[in-house]
Amino acid sequence: MRQFRYHTCDVFTDRRFGGNPLAVLTDARGLDDRTMQAIAREFNFSETTFVTPPADRSHSARVRIFTPGGELPFAGHPTVGTAFVLSSIGATPGASELVLEEGVGPVRVRIDRRGGQVDRCTLTTARLPERLASIGKRARLAAMLGLHAADVVAPGEVWSCGVAFTVIPLGSVEALERARLDRERWLQLLGEHEGQKVYPIARVDDSTWRVRMFAPSVGVAEDPATGSAAAALAGWLAAHEPATSRGTRHWRILQGKEVGRPSEIALEADLIAGTPSAVRVGGRCVMIGDGTLRL
Repeated sequence: MRQFRYHTCDVFTDRRFGGNPLAVLTDARGLDDRTMQAIAREFNFSETTFVTPPADRSHSARVRIFTPGGELPFAGHPTVGTAFVLSSIGATPGASELVLEEGVGPVRVRIDRRGGQVDRCTLTTARLPERLASIGKRARLAAMLGLHAADVVAPGEVWSCGVAFTVIPLGSVEALERARLDRERWLQLLGEHEGQKVYPIARVDDSTWRVRMFAPSVGVAEDPATGSAAAALAGWLAAHEPATSRGTRHWRILQGKEVGRPSEIALEADLIAGTPSAVRVGGRCVMIGDGTLRL
């Protein structure tokens, strides 16, 4: 029997039991894919990460990310949370930046400290946002979310920074709160589509957006905080907010209220001619617990 240490934390929040929970196995050497998947199902969080030594010795670690339903090449809350755990337990002493090898490529994470403790972790995406498709069927998108056709105020667009999401702009926060994913309609419209993950959004003010994320294809009914979706959203925001053509744009992305786990994601994009040249996603985390798996 072998023992594997793990830590759990809540990501994109400054309070316990907010944000998105994450389990991190800090030394997963010797675990095969099937066992990693079984462990992810056992924790049943949106994601569980498995840390092993990096292929490139100049990097900090290799990180594999599993949902209850499968492996992802990149995800925001697992990246930020894993960096937080490794930095907090002293696995990367004093480092102000980690480079985590993920399926999407090396992901850099800035570590900010306050009073000797990790205060905030901010990743820079390995890939820039890319628009993959447009979905003009507003009435069907609305019906999929249990909403009126008028609640969807623009076509859906599929954006990705390594993981694809269908961004669905809604006319109000009230409509966002009413949304309920109809799985049958979802299967008919997006079940075989590259934009299977559903990301309805609603503007609060010029720099704040409320969002939700549904991903039944990977076993996540509704995610409390989705950093990879926020990263992809930077592309949509830059494309639909032409007033800022150059410089750094900042947004607050609020998520999770509807599932009782409010989160806040800090999103930044460096813009050149209205197009992102770099995208950063960051936030705070709270350590929750640790333990040992006996396998």
